[in-house]
Amino acid sequence: MAQILEYALFGAVVAANLCLGLYFSFRKGPPGSGNVSPDTEMFLGSRALRVLPLAASAVASTMSSTGLIAFPAHFYAYGMHIAWGILAHFLYMPLVTHLVVPVIYKLGVTSIFEVSAQNSCILLLER
Repeated sequence: MAQILEYALFGAVVAANLCLGLYFSFRKGPPGSGNVSPDTEMFLGSRALRVLPLAASAVASTMSSTGLIAFPAHFYAYGMHIAWGILAHFLYMPLVTHLVVPVIYKLGVTSIFEVSAQNSCILLLER
């Protein structure tokens, strides 16, 4: 009985996600129908995401399942010294937020890997 319930629940979740995707794809019209390219609309949210979805996306892209499982195991095996790593995040995040993010934003790139691909570093240093 439990196996049938699991399959039914899995089917309901898949169907709900499929319906949600179809609704939003038909509601906005075909991709690229406006002045935004289909790639920008699909992968960057037309560069109009608000703070919470953008933060959730950044957290989800930096968090791996291996790290999520390994963190408690590392904490259990080696103890509190991992708190120093957490403390380091609080020290460098204001620096990154005020120094690196404005530069990346002004360059108009999606990720820091695009900076080296576009040779924008050279243009930035010339200004």
